Amino acid sequence: MSFFHKGHLQAIRTIFTDRTGVQPPRRSSARPTVRRVLLLAAVLTCCLTLSAFAVSLFSSLSGDELSLSATYQGNGLVSIQVENRSDKVLCFQPKLKLMQWSTSQEIQPLSDTVLFEGTTIEAHTSGTMTVDLSSAYDLSLLEQPLTNDHYYFVLTNNNFLFGQDWMCSVEFAPSPKSVQEEPQPLSPSEADAALASRTAEELQPYFDTYITDPDARRDKIQAYYADCQALLYPLGDRLVSPASLPLLPELPDPDVPFDESVPAEYQLSLIGADISTLDAYGIPVGGAEGERALVLNAHLPQYKGQSDGGAPVPLLYLMTYETADLKSPQDYTLIHGQLLTFAQLEPYKVYQDEQFVCYDVTHLFYTDLRQHVESVIRQRTDIYYDDQVWARVEQIYAYFQACIKAGSFSLPGTASGQ
Repeated sequence: MSFFHKGHLQAIRTIFTDRTGVQPPRRSSARPTVRRVLLLAAVLTCCLTLSAFAVSLFSSLSGDELSLSATYQGNGLVSIQVENRSDKVLCFQPKLKLMQWSTSQEIQPLSDTVLFEGTTIEAHTSGTMTVDLSSAYDLSLLEQPLTNDHYYFVLTNNNFLFGQDWMCSVEFAPSPKSVQEEPQPLSPSEADAALASRTAEELQPYFDTYITDPDARRDKIQAYYADCQALLYPLGDRLVSPASLPLLPELPDPDVPFDESVPAEYQLSLIGADISTLDAYGIPVGGAEGERALVLNAHLPQYKGQSDGGAPVPLLYLMTYETADLKSPQDYTLIHGQLLTFAQLEPYKVYQDEQFVCYDVTHLFYTDLRQHVESVIRQRTDIYYDDQVWARVEQIYAYFQACIKAGSFSLPGTASGQ
């Protein structure tokens, strides 16, 4: 049987001081039992306050979005381009994990001396965070070329909690694959000429270029929204905006494996769902800031033989509207640069109840599945692609279509509707 003694009290005092910066008073006049109770209450209050504060931090679980791109400068110095697409300030903690794709194991540092600069990225801005690994890792090991493998960082703003940690690929030496000349990314118009012909004339220039620089992309997005508003202004109340959160189709366990080369326990890691304001080319899915689509992804291997997860490639897009907002079939909405009436969207309706209407709008984002997937792959250097991977894509696409056809939808985090 355990008893409370002075050692426990001192431990509680230490925790309280570390978390609050305040030294608890020592008053000999207070009865020991009362003092201990009050001190315990103060510690619990502190912990609860910190937990509540963590909820307000930048988190992908709250819909906060970012993009990361790392470049090795040599001598252990890595620059990480960060694009904060959220309304919240993003403050990275000065800590990271360096992982290897093929093993999913952390590369153990020689010391904890990793230096960070530029860890705070304001809302809706881009910035460069620098990380100096020179005193923490064996650079001669990291700079050896890898074959069909990669390193990646895990970064965090809250002790690597789920939804508050992010992966970022980094190459310390050119791999045999990356030394070869890589195909240049295509613009949306180049990737799908048939789709480009349906884009509103005022918005067509945004589909004719593919921009990789985060600052230039942010400026392009803001300009796109401004031109959308000018285009949509004459419609007045005949314009309908999507609901704040898209509906999610029920995703049961698949009847057949997505990829027979992947162990059964990893099959569900090959699919994913995101709520996003942008398509695969960085172009807004809607006509105003904050308009979002549900994106169903296939995860493709980032090296030959990878058995779990991978890089997301969007396959299907769904848009949700509030039923009460739809007054007439001749009301309009703008999706991916295309102005449509709800009469035109009617054949693509996949769900409706008293509160929401959901449409499968994938046809507004691309017209040929394989052409689309291979165009997205051209944007990256870390996706392994062969006939087996293409078969995975086809299987996942068919699975998502079956889920949508089943007609069971719900808001993310709620029970499925019928």
